[in-house]
Amino acid sequence: MVPDHSDRARVEQPLLFASPEPEQEPQGPVYDLYCQVALNRPVRCEFTYGVPRHLEDLVLPGMRVAVPFGRQQKLGVVVRTKTESEVDPKKLKEIVHVLDPEPVVDVELLGLTRWIAERYGCAWGEALAAVLPAPLKSARRRRRVAYIEAVRGSGDEALAKLEALGDRGEKQHRLLRTLLELSGRIELKSILRQLQLSDSPAKTLCKRGWVSIEYVEELPDVLAMSVDRKPRPKSLSQAQEEAIRTLTQRLDKGEDGTFLLHGVTGSGKTEVYLRAIEHALCMGKSAIVLVPEIALTPQTVGRFRARFGEVCVLHSAMSDVQRLAEWMRLKRGDVRVVVGARSAIFAPLSELGVIVIDEEHEPSFKQESTPRYQARDVAVERAKRAGAICILGSATPALESYHQVKCGKYERLSLPERVGGGSIPNIQVIDTRLEKDSKSPVVLFTRQLKTLLRETLDNKEQAILFLNRRGFVPVLYCQGCQTTIRCEQCSLAMTLHRRIGRLVCHACCQERPISNTCPTCSKPGLSHLGLGTERIESQFRILFPEARVCRMDSDTMRRREDYERVLGAYERRELDVLIGTQMIAKGLDFPNVTLVGILSADQTLNIPDFRSSERTFQLISQVAGRAGRSHLPGRILVQTTTTHQPAIQYAVAHDYEGFVQQELGKRKTACYPPYTRMTRVLVEGEDEGRVKKTIRDVHARLLESFKDPSVGIGDPVHAPTALLRGRHRHNFYCRSALDEASHLHLVGFLADLAQKQKDPLMKIDVDPVSTS
Repeated sequence: MVPDHSDRARVEQPLLFASPEPEQEPQGPVYDLYCQVALNRPVRCEFTYGVPRHLEDLVLPGMRVAVPFGRQQKLGVVVRTKTESEVDPKKLKEIVHVLDPEPVVDVELLGLTRWIAERYGCAWGEALAAVLPAPLKSARRRRRVAYIEAVRGSGDEALAKLEALGDRGEKQHRLLRTLLELSGRIELKSILRQLQLSDSPAKTLCKRGWVSIEYVEELPDVLAMSVDRKPRPKSLSQAQEEAIRTLTQRLDKGEDGTFLLHGVTGSGKTEVYLRAIEHALCMGKSAIVLVPEIALTPQTVGRFRARFGEVCVLHSAMSDVQRLAEWMRLKRGDVRVVVGARSAIFAPLSELGVIVIDEEHEPSFKQESTPRYQARDVAVERAKRAGAICILGSATPALESYHQVKCGKYERLSLPERVGGGSIPNIQVIDTRLEKDSKSPVVLFTRQLKTLLRETLDNKEQAILFLNRRGFVPVLYCQGCQTTIRCEQCSLAMTLHRRIGRLVCHACCQERPISNTCPTCSKPGLSHLGLGTERIESQFRILFPEARVCRMDSDTMRRREDYERVLGAYERRELDVLIGTQMIAKGLDFPNVTLVGILSADQTLNIPDFRSSERTFQLISQVAGRAGRSHLPGRILVQTTTTHQPAIQYAVAHDYEGFVQQELGKRKTACYPPYTRMTRVLVEGEDEGRVKKTIRDVHARLLESFKDPSVGIGDPVHAPTALLRGRHRHNFYCRSALDEASHLHLVGFLADLAQKQKDPLMKIDVDPVSTS
């Protein structure tokens, strides 16, 4: 059957690499060449198309093609070509045109994305979509970037008018207020993503003259200009030299291998990365360095640029235009070192020699949307396929990585001491229950912490105060009806943000005005429970009015340049104290920091997650590592109500081995990872009745199909966040044996069920990190 090409004219000129589309000659129903095309759709199969004779010499695996799909034309990636088709050629459609003169996805990445699709239960086309920058996944050419800014004078009056509209003006109010706080322009796509808004509120505000939207040529990336002034060390520690020798010898042999670089904070892990990459570059190879998004600071990037010159940087704050430009530099071979967050693992580098995963234990290396891959495991697999070495670095390695060492799959390299004269700081634990009274039910600053802060300020040294919760008060509670003020769209408490005078849901970003009256029983006098970074900052300014302090969280650091500005001021000692969330716990190396205060170590322990103890241990250890990184001694103070918890006790003793042995024993008894593979099945939809029925049906199908005791299937329950953005959520967990065949069988079965389930939606998450 010859397909109808009447809609071909609606496909725009190809994005790049494209030559003018030749005139199509009439074709018969039989083709000499066929191609299988993967589309970015949740369908776990590829689609066969005929290749017209005039395109036969132009089609190769890894190229993008335009193909008819239903009544539309879609962009897909050719994954294989063949001379015969299992499908009747008369029933086939043919590709419309080829977008690229050479493959944009090489053979290695084609194989890697196929592995991702099978391992994580997604479509091959969805995995390929993670490899390509956004402009290459669309037929639209985007040369300019939209920036938005509040118009001068559109302040209190405009906000008051929007406030009067109630729910109808809430999204516009949220956007305008945020833009007024920024006092400058920001990329439109970025701010809409942060506030979880469509472009409709922005367009409405623009029509009313309260904001301006400007389309401009792309500006250079802030991180792209970062250079660190730290000199190359003249000497290395013995442990560093041994680690570098082991890595370079493996490179010289041309053999792949995975190495767990376990080094305490400040032990010089980065220098080991740099020397290994130097060696690889001298051999004509390339390198990928992954760091957590929050650790991707100008200081971190600058060290690599100072050593290697041209370095490509990839991160989430980049615009599509910037990301495409960097991708093209890598594809052409102009740059051989890339530093970036999770998705940089797909950088189109050839002759790969080294992959580094810094802070490999970080949860942010797990993608939460399709394809839900774990970048650490993808890095190991890519290195294996490329014959490269993979270095996983951490002061507190993930238990899964530690277990791989014990099983002989990874090789461990140890850096047990700090370099440059720094010593591991002592950690002091304070039980905040001993300082509570009727006047102060919540302890923000213990007496000991206030004393240490005063000493630090008097000595002209710097301090970091850590609390992994933003806002002023996380819970407003009515004593009358004993209810918590919750978001109408989510089953979560709304957080009080006092500076903006709003209650904010941290899941969906919905806001409402602050009221001291309970919306359920109308009784006045809501209780404020808990603390956030805004409350800490407010109290700190009262206690130490002369101190120069800045708060760093996602409320105050909307733009990448805001982050760089504050860190630059802190490095120049123009600030005395940083107060913030996890963004101040990673990637910072300031020699004048002598005090770190962890204000509530209990937060991560209270999460309903089998990894809560591990994360508590890691967080205390990582935050504590910010102090005492030079000749000045560091002091760490941990405030908690659970001093008896093993995770806290082991962290205070700097005893990683003791913690791991104790925690692995518990995991093995409970059949948790790393002794099993875990997969989460989540069903969500607007109709809770249908959600419950669907998850029961899926659960029953699993019980019927998997009677082998090597597969454990939990019971369906409400998800911890049972309502999210108006959608009800139920889930259950499956545990499977570690052998790959059992795992792939289970994931394949679940993925086949998921692709047939559209409403309510079924999601599967292999090796889940988030339990919300």
